[in-house]
Amino acid sequence: MSLAKEINLKLDEIIALKEELVAMEQEVPKDAVLTNKKTGDEMTLDDAIGIAEGVIDKVKEDLSVITNEGQNVKDIFTNMYYINDMTEDKLSLIHISEPTRP
Repeated sequence: MSLAKEINLKLDEIIALKEELVAMEQEVPKDAVLTNKKTGDEMTLDDAIGIAEGVIDKVKEDLSVITNEGQNVKDIFTNMYYINDMTEDKLSLIHISEPTRP
C-alpha cells in the first residue's frame, strides 16, 4: 500500500470516529449508563466519550508514526502528479464502516 493510501485510511478512520462520537452525543441521554460490549463494564456517557477520544488520539499517533512526524509527506498531496482517486476514498470509507466480525 502506498504512503498516500495509508495516510488516507487513517484520516478516514479519524473522520468516521468523530462522526460516531457526534452521533453518540446527540442520541444518548447525558445521564444514561452505557455497557461496554467487550468487558461488560458500565460507564457514563462522559466515560464513553473519553474512551472514544482516546481511540482518536491513538489513530493520530499511528498517523504521526506513518508520516515520521510529517517529514515523509512533504508535497505528497500537493504535487502536480498526485491524483485523488475518488474510488479509493469510497472504498476506504466502506472498509472503515464495515462491522468487524469476531
